[in-house]
Amino acid sequence: MHCGLDWFEPCSPPPAPSLGFGGEFRQAAAEKTYRTDRLGESLRLLRLVFRYAALANLLFLFNDWRFFGQPHFPVALSARGVLILASLAGLILLPKIHSFAGMQKLGVGWSLPAIAASTALVSPHTDVALFITYMLPIVFYLALPLSFAWTLSVGAGCSLATLAAYMAPVPWSGTSYGLILAMATSNTVLALVLARANRLQRLEWAAHRAVAAANQELTEHRRMLQTLLRAVPAPLLITTRKGDRLIQANDAAKSYFGPDAQGDTFNIRKYSDSAGSRKIHLTPPQEGQITEAEARLRLADGRFRDVLLVTTQTMANGLEAVLTIVVDITRRKELEVHLRELATTDPLTGLANRTLFCGKATDEIRRAKRHGRPLAVIMLDIDYFKHLNDTHGHDTGDAALKAFADLSRTMVRAQDVVARIGGEEFALLLPETDRPGALGLADRLRLAVAGLRLGNGDATMTISLGVSDIRPGETTVDAALHRADQALYRAKAAGRNQVMDDAGPTCPAPLARNAANA
Repeated sequence: MHCGLDWFEPCSPPPAPSLGFGGEFRQAAAEKTYRTDRLGESLRLLRLVFRYAALANLLFLFNDWRFFGQPHFPVALSARGVLILASLAGLILLPKIHSFAGMQKLGVGWSLPAIAASTALVSPHTDVALFITYMLPIVFYLALPLSFAWTLSVGAGCSLATLAAYMAPVPWSGTSYGLILAMATSNTVLALVLARANRLQRLEWAAHRAVAAANQELTEHRRMLQTLLRAVPAPLLITTRKGDRLIQANDAAKSYFGPDAQGDTFNIRKYSDSAGSRKIHLTPPQEGQITEAEARLRLADGRFRDVLLVTTQTMANGLEAVLTIVVDITRRKELEVHLRELATTDPLTGLANRTLFCGKATDEIRRAKRHGRPLAVIMLDIDYFKHLNDTHGHDTGDAALKAFADLSRTMVRAQDVVARIGGEEFALLLPETDRPGALGLADRLRLAVAGLRLGNGDATMTISLGVSDIRPGETTVDAALHRADQALYRAKAAGRNQVMDDAGPTCPAPLARNAANA
């Protein structure tokens, strides 16, 4: 019996057993399994043979005393003794046998003295001896639980030995051919009966094993499904193919969806928002297919949860059904957002990093080119930042970076992008802003920063800024940033706390000069 890994895949029937002429399995492994399974019954049968042989010959031994004094009496007495002793020895050794091979050796070992003793018993050439000659092979053919080859050997050996012993005391006669032909016919019939019995026994055994395997597979499948329904931590639903009736739900589904999952009118689509409902398959998957779809559900308690719906077609209670596993991926979605923030956000200031800035800039350059709108950039850094760190400590330096970030957020528009692109270097991307507008914002930032107080109020800072804009033909922000950076360095060279564009100075104010000298 073979079943697929899919617990809804039907089991395939076992291959038909292949049997040889003697009715035994051609496959050695199958024959070994059969003999192992039947070993207990075979040992019981061999025990009965030994007991019967010992008891019968003991009774015959008492009966033979009436022939005391006759020439054949010593021979019969010795033969009966051999049979009794051989049978008793077999009974003693039998409990030590734990394999078919060992049992067969014991059976063959008993057969040899039994055949030898039987030849002595039939030598008187009486009618009883003739009866024994033809009946004794039946014991070897049908009673001894040996392999077909060994059964045939000991059965035929017994027939030849006893017939020869029976015919030896008298001269050859016309009836001798008849006796030999009758013995040959008897052995042929017994061999065919043995082969048929072997065949029927093995076919019955194989059928019982197939039925047992099928029942076991069916039981395991049912148990597997029920265990899965009860134990799987994800909500699991079995609905009709149309999805209009709930057939079964596990405990996780009842806990996840609440009381609605207790009734048969449950429909998962009513929990989805307008966008999520479009992601839920309105038609169930085809047989053998597994489909996945992400959706956003609003549960009975009002919470929104992101889920992955894994569905497949199955049969339940004789109906076409759809099995749906609801995997809550809310935490994964939150983690994805967090990882995106880590990848695109400066962890200290919360501003965009260089990667996000350049990506936004590329998008804005394409938009500005498409609509013919201006786009400006500002580069700035904090003046004497190393001195600020060395004088007031790194905590004050970090506070200065955070203070500028907080201040800049209050002075730019929602569409503007402020990014930290270096240690104390920042860049601003200003969509829909021309050069004069960018210069105005830069100067306002410069003045606002100069008014900040850090730590206990005993530390201040200033910034120097460079301004440029995107020029026709430019597809990336690199050239504009380079020009703004050059303007920034000219602002530093001119005394810091100044704003310059890529054409020259714009704000050499007294406030700037005084702050720089400070």
